[in-house]
Amino acid sequence: MHSDVDIVKSRINIVDIVGEYLKLIKAGNSFKACCPFHQEKTPSFNVNEERQMYHCFGCGQGGDVFSFVMEMENIGFREALTLLAEKSGVELQNNYSKDNDDSQEKKKKLYDATESATQFYEKQLWQEFDAKNILTYLQERGLSGEIITQFRLGYAPDGWHVLERSVELNSNDKDSALHAGLLIKKDNGEFYDRFRARIMFPICDVMGRVIGFTARALPGSDVAQAKYINTPETILYHKGNVLYGIHHAKKAIKDLDSVVVVEGNMDVIASHGVGVKNVIAVSGTAMTDEHIRILKRYTNNFTLFFDADTAGINAARRSAISCLKADVRLKMVLLAEGKDAADIVKEKPEKLQQIIDDAKDVVLVMSEIAQEKFNIGEPRGKRQAVEFVAEIISYISNEIEKEEWIIKCAEIFSIEDKFLRNILEKDDDVSTVVKEDVPQDDVRRELQSDTQAQMKRVYRSIILMMMAYPHVWEYVHKNQERYGPVMEQTIIQDLMREGPIIGFSIGDFVSKDLRREALYKAAMKLQQKYEMEREDGGSPIEDTETYISIAYENIMQRRIDYLLKMMNEAEKNDDYGEQKRLLEKINNISQQIIRNT
Repeated sequence: MHSDVDIVKSRINIVDIVGEYLKLIKAGNSFKACCPFHQEKTPSFNVNEERQMYHCFGCGQGGDVFSFVMEMENIGFREALTLLAEKSGVELQNNYSKDNDDSQEKKKKLYDATESATQFYEKQLWQEFDAKNILTYLQERGLSGEIITQFRLGYAPDGWHVLERSVELNSNDKDSALHAGLLIKKDNGEFYDRFRARIMFPICDVMGRVIGFTARALPGSDVAQAKYINTPETILYHKGNVLYGIHHAKKAIKDLDSVVVVEGNMDVIASHGVGVKNVIAVSGTAMTDEHIRILKRYTNNFTLFFDADTAGINAARRSAISCLKADVRLKMVLLAEGKDAADIVKEKPEKLQQIIDDAKDVVLVMSEIAQEKFNIGEPRGKRQAVEFVAEIISYISNEIEKEEWIIKCAEIFSIEDKFLRNILEKDDDVSTVVKEDVPQDDVRRELQSDTQAQMKRVYRSIILMMMAYPHVWEYVHKNQERYGPVMEQTIIQDLMREGPIIGFSIGDFVSKDLRREALYKAAMKLQQKYEMEREDGGSPIEDTETYISIAYENIMQRRIDYLLKMMNEAEKNDDYGEQKRLLEKINNISQQIIRNT
């Protein structure tokens, strides 16, 4: 029985997939292009159709069709599998996520429901007479018909059952619409529309699938109702993960190596409308760790727009700390009260890019905020301002940058830099107490050396060889008993346990745990490099056995070294019985080393 991964691979030609992203030129038995992963003028990116692999001779990137799509789209393995399955017409059967098959089917129905609703709202905006004033409003805000269509804006008519009755829905369809947050169910079992008399902004995931909506009240409507309401939390929609416009912006973010984060959906649309396309929004909330994790797939350079009011400053501070914890290079723009990116675009479109280019480093912005927030003309106020900025500096991980900001901020506040250092050192002292290591035994101390780093590389080579070559994986599994403690490494244990269950399929192994994706990419890169360096084909099994032998000898030698230390202690104490017992252990281990070499 073939797995989903095997079936998709058999239906997909890597040349066709890479050709969707790059202009490929036939060169002998392969195809060439300029590498998408680094800047170059002469093509060094090679696609081998026979092996279904790619490799760049310039930067060393390489792998298979899955790792290529993962890199280009900055998505995980499961997302790449889904995308390629759709392209190849394969209906995925196997499911290795935490969800069961019923849950996957439920998600599909929710996607269908949100897509149907989006199409309905779009039609209402463009075709219904009572929506003409809304189109006029959007155009007055500076949005062209093209950009309105691109972002699929729509209109939810004023009525309790317009969406519900727009198509013939059976009970299952209504349940899907309910769970997608489109309908609300009353106690008597009847349904009614959640969104009524509102401008609809579809929210999409990174793949462009609609997962929810932001609904804006109509201009001039009852001020008692909320201006914006969002889809409630659903299986698809989690506010802490939502990045509005990400599927439109991801290519520009990657190409420019920079992302601009604004607060509102209209800000995103207006920015894209004037050609500033690396802009996304976080829907009026501070940046979450998940937001940052997703964006770091594309860039490590963030520029954040925030209102200069109290709420905006507080959100800016929370976001700054989260970003600096994640080692993001961060700049900020504080907008004048009552202004947003959409207003800037409407007044003077070319000004937006200039504001982005002039964005200031987060520490400078926080220094300016501190000087306005606190009375630095008196001692207590100056202390509060310095502590306010010191907290931000404390989250900078690079020591050189941190040192530069300490000196610069000391100048800003006209103090000696030692006072800033004292504040930071106090924070470090607290941190040290919290993170203080528990006492380690002699064996643990022995491992803290260059040898440990070397052994990590050896174990990594064992793991990657098994992941790159299924026959190596299967061979090691059959012979695992003679490899002894080498097989106790966590990932190797996983490979040994899961291998026979999934037919030693690397794709299926990765599908079971998202944390394995980085290893998958590394394994595909190793395979490409290995086969290029070993033109005779090499022997992956023999090379893997060599790595295992090195690891085995290292483990056993450490055990002998430890026993010899114990022997010295026994000799000092004239404990002849203990000496004899330890000597027998040493001899046994030595024999084991000889048998396994």
